[in-house]
Amino acid sequence: RFTYNTEQRGKMHMYQLNDVILYRGTGVCEITALTEKRFGDQTQECYALTPLYLNNLTIFVPYSLESRMKELESEDEVLGSLGMLPELETVWIPDVYTRRKKYREVLLDGTREEALQVLKTLYLAKQRRQFRGQKGGLCVSDDHLLYDCKRIIAEELAYVCGCTFAEAE
Repeated sequence: RFTYNTEQRGKMHMYQLNDVILYRGTGVCEITALTEKRFGDQTQECYALTPLYLNNLTIFVPYSLESRMKELESEDEVLGSLGMLPELETVWIPDVYTRRKKYREVLLDGTREEALQVLKTLYLAKQRRQFRGQKGGLCVSDDHLLYDCKRIIAEELAYVCGCTFAEAE
């Protein structure tokens, strides 16, 4: 394992060593190395990401997938997005398999507003089920997606506002 300049081999990359970014589907991460990693029979140039709120984990992201990495926005921008939550429409998809696929795509490639729509949709669905006395709330995949949405949004809020994860949550 080695690190090297992001301009190596004439290629420019958007992010640098030690940048803190939002990696869709995982949360707030620091770029801890620029390295090469073997995937199957191919060696690819990668970012090594260390999530700030998940312990003992390193994620290797090929440069070709850097579109899933986003710069963190300012505290005002994040709080502004959260302030829009009451006006956001829910996006319920009746078929559980289609819903899981679409919501997972939003977590990986969507905007914060889309993630907030998924969060609101699943949260309200869970509340309705509990209000009706249905045990267990959501199905397992929906519950996991709700947890992931809430965690990723809370991580970003905690980091940009300089508060603890518990406070952001």
